[in-house]
Amino acid sequence: MTQTITEPATDQLHDYPMARTCPYQPPAEYAELSKDGALSRVRLYDGRLAWLVTHYTQIREMLADDKHFSSDRDQPTFPMLAERERNFPEITRALLGLDGEPHKERRRMLLPWFTSRQTEKLRPAIQRMTDDLIDQMLAKGGPVDLISELGRALPATVICHILGISYDEHDLFEKHAQVIMTAPDLDQAIEACRALLDYLDGVVEAKKDDLSEDILSTLIKDRLYTGELTLRDVSLLMVSLIIAGEEAATSMIGLGVFTLLEHPEQLAMLREDPSLLPGAVEELVRYLSIADLTTPRIATTDVEVAGQVVKQGEGVLLSTAAANRDPVAFPAPDTFDIRRSTKGHLGWGHGAHRCMGETLARAELEIVFGTLLRRIPTLRLAVPVEEVPMKVGMTLEGLHALPVTW
Repeated sequence: MTQTITEPATDQLHDYPMARTCPYQPPAEYAELSKDGALSRVRLYDGRLAWLVTHYTQIREMLADDKHFSSDRDQPTFPMLAERERNFPEITRALLGLDGEPHKERRRMLLPWFTSRQTEKLRPAIQRMTDDLIDQMLAKGGPVDLISELGRALPATVICHILGISYDEHDLFEKHAQVIMTAPDLDQAIEACRALLDYLDGVVEAKKDDLSEDILSTLIKDRLYTGELTLRDVSLLMVSLIIAGEEAATSMIGLGVFTLLEHPEQLAMLREDPSLLPGAVEELVRYLSIADLTTPRIATTDVEVAGQVVKQGEGVLLSTAAANRDPVAFPAPDTFDIRRSTKGHLGWGHGAHRCMGETLARAELEIVFGTLLRRIPTLRLAVPVEEVPMKVGMTLEGLHALPVTW
């Protein structure tokens, strides 16, 4: 039966995004709103209203529904979460903001580099990179910031390796990427975006004289030289891969280690039985849901969801964190349990936009967590829990730093 939700009074609306008060727990408002149904009205930064969806069943269905919901951020009523997101249409059109066949074609260009077979070939290299970084960390002695020493360095090294670009100037594009994602001043963010793309245009040009067996070389040979992609198209795809491949893995490493340290009984279980590691990674991905804010959509036609009509042009915010804590889908969902069945969790997304690099990310996380447990069994926080700095107002949940010692 179709129902109509009465528009709440302005002073009763929740602002979105909602802040986490604990790094590994979703906002408390999610559970509160879920009690009243799958859909709730929330207010965005610019005062516009959107639908927040918090029930697992509806979120999973909507993520897979390309007929009624679009990722096209060029739509004027698309539910942007910050003003800076409106000013990088080129980046979103490279991959994230595409629908249908154009989106499928872009993924086809990249997917061969993220298969299980390709990832298995990379595992020895990822292990060597991890060991080298931990060697350097141990040589310095504690306390150290695990994120800067390992959590950011490893994903950055891996993504540069598979792209086929030098890590030497990584600090340059890392600085620009961070400004794009966090700058409070819009002009700063726009300038960083231009600088990053100009820099990567130069990287692509230089790569033409040094083609090899990597993603960038393949894009140049098979797509740029054929005229299917422009030089700027290739640079934009690189930005998408760098931000997605590095930022997500960095957040998961930092927040994953923090969560394990805060659950010593689970950590002890994992030390005693390393075969639990793959399941522990999946439980961390479910439990943390770091990409909670990355799945906004816009309705392309009137559509009924959980008895409520979502009208054409209205924005919908599909909370994977709320879905992954839905007790209908996961018994005792707020309990971190590395032995639980996580089948069907939405931490990697779902549908056409499901995370393309999930196999590579799994390998990185398994190697990092397993190596830390083996090589630094006494790893612990170097500061009180309340002094660990959380990311606030970012696209991906996580920590700014994780001070540890041993």
